[in-house]
Amino acid sequence: MNGARQSGTAMNPLLRELLSAHRIAHDPDAAAELQPLRIPASGLPVWGLQAVTFETDHYTPDPAGQPAIIVPVADDGRIFDLAATGLAARRTATRTGLASVLGLDALERAVVHQATLHLFQDPIEWLRHRCAGAVVLDWRAAAFVLADLAAIACSTDLLAARVDKALRQPLRVPPLFVREDRHATA
Repeated sequence: MNGARQSGTAMNPLLRELLSAHRIAHDPDAAAELQPLRIPASGLPVWGLQAVTFETDHYTPDPAGQPAIIVPVADDGRIFDLAATGLAARRTATRTGLASVLGLDALERAVVHQATLHLFQDPIEWLRHRCAGAVVLDWRAAAFVLADLAAIACSTDLLAARVDKALRQPLRVPPLFVREDRHATA
């Protein structure tokens, strides 16, 4: 019996999935496929390679799917989501849909210190730059997570245009009303 089960706590299923992808990424057969990505060999969080199918906003592991880099999305050291980026099309999606940004620590530091946030196009580029910045995973939340920053350094012109568009979207305000209490008269 493993230590996690002996202590009465089960391993986080996302961590289990990440560790499985990590083993695949470090298999010698995967090295040739990963070499063009130029991801550093050390100094990074655990990441992996897994075959996935991309759905509308999420991905699912699928042995018949396309290869994707898998990275953890954590807050205070606790993994709460995973992000997958396809090797071919570089499409990115999350596993559970809980994460809106990868690199929360960098985002929070930039907000607190009113410093420039380095924003990357996808998790592969983020890994390549040793996780020194952030990646928007859910563009519907971009205006909310990026609005308090002093400055944003985008890695490409295309990314800068996407950030600009996201920040300029009008905020949808729902109809507001004050409910009248109706008192029955006898």
